[in-house]
Amino acid sequence: MKEITKEEKKSIEQKLKKIHLDIDNVPEEFYIKSKVQFRPLKDQDSSYKVYETIPAKDIDIYITNATRMDEYDKKYKNAKPITEYLKHDNDEDMENYSTFLNLVKKLDIDSLKSLEIEQNEFKDKLPFEIKYRENFIWDIYYSENDNKYFMMFPSEEEKVESLFYLIMKKAEGKKSKKNVDSIFVPISLKEPTYSILKKSECADLENYLWFFTGEWPNIYEIKDKDEKRTIQIIGQTPVYEKVKSKYKIVLNNKEEAQKFFKLIKALFILQSNMEQEYEFKVGIDDKGKLNFFYNHNQITYENLPEFIKSEIQRKSEKINNQIKQNIEEKEKHELLKEVIANKNVEYLNKEKQIVTFLECKKTFFGRISYFFKKKKKTNKDEEKINKKENIEESNKVEEYTFEKKDLYTIEDLLKVGEYLEQKEQEFKNLQMDIKALEVKRQNLESKIKNATQYINEIESHKKSIFDFWKFTNKDEVTLLNEAEQIKEETTHKKIKSVFSFEDDIEDFSQKVDSIQRNVFNDTETNAVFAIYNDVKSFSLLRKAKLLKKDENEIQKILKGLKEQYNEDYEKVKEKDFDIFGSVVEDKTKIKVLKNNKHREIEKDKYQVLNINLDTEIDDYKDIIKNYNKIIEDAIYKMASPMELSIYKVGNDVIENSKWEVMELNPNNEIKKIKSDDDNIVLTKINIKENMPLIFYSNIMFYDNKNKTLPLGMDLSTEVLVDIEKYDMKLVSRKDFKLNVLDNEFDSYIKNVQVYEYDVELKEKK
Repeated sequence: MKEITKEEKKSIEQKLKKIHLDIDNVPEEFYIKSKVQFRPLKDQDSSYKVYETIPAKDIDIYITNATRMDEYDKKYKNAKPITEYLKHDNDEDMENYSTFLNLVKKLDIDSLKSLEIEQNEFKDKLPFEIKYRENFIWDIYYSENDNKYFMMFPSEEEKVESLFYLIMKKAEGKKSKKNVDSIFVPISLKEPTYSILKKSECADLENYLWFFTGEWPNIYEIKDKDEKRTIQIIGQTPVYEKVKSKYKIVLNNKEEAQKFFKLIKALFILQSNMEQEYEFKVGIDDKGKLNFFYNHNQITYENLPEFIKSEIQRKSEKINNQIKQNIEEKEKHELLKEVIANKNVEYLNKEKQIVTFLECKKTFFGRISYFFKKKKKTNKDEEKINKKENIEESNKVEEYTFEKKDLYTIEDLLKVGEYLEQKEQEFKNLQMDIKALEVKRQNLESKIKNATQYINEIESHKKSIFDFWKFTNKDEVTLLNEAEQIKEETTHKKIKSVFSFEDDIEDFSQKVDSIQRNVFNDTETNAVFAIYNDVKSFSLLRKAKLLKKDENEIQKILKGLKEQYNEDYEKVKEKDFDIFGSVVEDKTKIKVLKNNKHREIEKDKYQVLNINLDTEIDDYKDIIKNYNKIIEDAIYKMASPMELSIYKVGNDVIENSKWEVMELNPNNEIKKIKSDDDNIVLTKINIKENMPLIFYSNIMFYDNKNKTLPLGMDLSTEVLVDIEKYDMKLVSRKDFKLNVLDNEFDSYIKNVQVYEYDVELKEKK
């Protein structure tokens, strides 16, 4: 055992006193009669599914000679009761005792206090997302065999506050003889009790929620201080386009859980089996719970039976209408078949006629005989073609009715839907057949017309039946060529590129950064950077005449910048070297590129805006006016390479005379919403390809003097847009609810109003 210095001994004694542990007089609560029985399943899911509030006195403490990342069976094999580490009567005990003292040395009292504050907060309110910062430090398990909770703390761990917090609470409980201190912790490797939802139902629920939201949820079983168990589901769902919001579902009992499970299962079955018919939208309500909508109407467990009934009625009506349409199409189909049969007879007669002529043409008497035979035959054929066969069609339509019930099921709706699909498919097949028959009829009519013309001019043609076939079919070939031409035109139709943030941002950002480095000079990039740091003053100073309130607003902004300048300067005035060891001549350059692959200094807003403690308001206004003039000319140098949408969150709709810094990624704008914000407006502007737009790519934030700056938009995915240069047309107005997390515990539901605009570029004056 390494010799402990006096300073270390004193520190250890102080820490042990803080946690109320007397090593020479260990309370009985720390002693364990027999080692707990624990055998984790092989390949068991190590994610935390169960969080419980447990009295500290009910948790046995073991220390294991392992690290946190070691296998669980190794941890258990080497685990010994904490009392084995507190013995120091003989040399055999000293190794474990030394290990314990080393753990005490690692203890940070301030971190222990922070842990206590956190656990005290959990007594009144649980974290919104259940899991919390550094919840992994607890290493608490549960033995079903012994019905016992125990901590299995790794001796090699550096963060030791959870061990000593539990020791402190057990010691305090013994001292006060009150069961007042419990801890809220994840239980490692413990499966939920599945008393509210079955294991299979939980697994299905995960799949259903992923199906509707596109995100895997976290499903936890919670036991509170009153030993009440609940199922809490935390997830994320799209609420508007790519904008996502947190949702939370709390299932307090089996009945409540079954209602929610049956609802989402029913909707899943409907949408997955009838995806052409049903697409249920998801959103959140005023409590942050997930809701389901169909045609803007909410579907709940309570109104689900009525929804099913109304859908069965609606589909039954559609079936009856479809049956009538199918009968009409069948009649049309049969009539076409009859017409085509007659046309075939007529054409075959023409064909026989030319064969007869070719035979008779060999002699003079044959020609005379053909002339009289043709006349007689034609009259007979006309009589045959004009003669109609009687086709009896039943006009009686049997009305479709589904079995009447007091309560319909999803299976009933699926049956009706399946039958409707059959009738609709039957209609589609009939239409395809009719279309084919129409083409066949048109071709036959063309062939008959050409045959008649050929026969009328037969004296000038060769003595060949093949020549006859070629002539009569010539228009059919023309029709085929026209069809091929239409197909070719459709195939070569130009498809425009539309920006997708998730798929395109990496290549897109490198492309625009590369372009902007070529089209903008240093003065222009400085101007774009300057407006990024004070867009409001830039917009105000575009006015022909400033109002008094505008002057006051600019004065206020300048004051804030000067105060910020002073604070930043104080932070760095003692630091004379940057991270590369180079002397920093201007101490206001407080930001340097952290990526050590590049040696570019980030632009300093105080230098670019010429801000210092002596800056006067008139000087500041002149700087901004000068930059405004530069940007108004530079804005036309850069254009959007493709169609894209840009977003802005605010408290009102965007004014059409302002500069705006807007986002390519709507979720980045959503993050700016605060819990105390009211009247939240999300503006969406659809920018067409080649419209003027400046991107806040890397070159806008760095000078790139050393030519080492990487291409991309690593610091921002924002753009600078001159609203004044566009005519804006409102094309959509929507609302959605958003769950805004204020802190670890509290969230607020906010109503967001969305205004979507299409824009056209105004003509230059």
